[in-house]
Amino acid sequence: MSPMSNRFNPADHDIRLLAAGRVTFASPAALERALPSLIEHAHAVPTGTLADVYRDVDADALLFVAAWRVVRFEAAERTVVDAIAHAIEPVRADASPAWIDVAVPGGAWTSGRSGPGECLVLVRQPLEKPNAIIQTSWIDKVLLALNGDAEPPDGLISANFFATHDEASVLNFARWTSADAHREALARGHYGQHDSIGASPLWRVTREHPGIRADHEVCRYEPVS
Repeated sequence: MSPMSNRFNPADHDIRLLAAGRVTFASPAALERALPSLIEHAHAVPTGTLADVYRDVDADALLFVAAWRVVRFEAAERTVVDAIAHAIEPVRADASPAWIDVAVPGGAWTSGRSGPGECLVLVRQPLEKPNAIIQTSWIDKVLLALNGDAEPPDGLISANFFATHDEASVLNFARWTSADAHREALARGHYGQHDSIGASPLWRVTREHPGIRADHEVCRYEPVS
């Protein structure tokens, strides 16, 4: 079985469930020691599981993602937990699992552009308290803002939203042509406490949406597996 056949693609419309986990490291050396094990886990997943490892381009951190085209909650979190635990065992003093989420698809958007997307931007938006209705409403508002732009941001290829199973967060996996393209889009669209890629009234609604927290995580990743 070729490892490439099991690669994760956030734009795969057949995905029904995913689990993702971020781990940070105290040094580049610690990250390099853990990286081969995570890649090995991504390549060794059973048939039917899609997996990939990503490296944060701005920090000493790794992202492990596993996805399924069927709903298998019993396997999802354990797959990522085990992969991360095994990888950081040799560097436990220098590694910190930041979060692990299990999520289901909540919406998708595409710019119509083609290309593999060299940069994966993951936005992790927490809610003030768990609420599935707010998850869905916020995703709908972001999709409305994306569709309301006369032109999509330069470099943005697609955005795929996932609502976490605990109803506490929303994950947005966005494919960009490059990390620099995302940086430039943020610089043009920054607004107030909820920075985003747009400054229109529709984007303002997403930032002022009831129930979402001001603090959120925006990380740029490149695939390494």
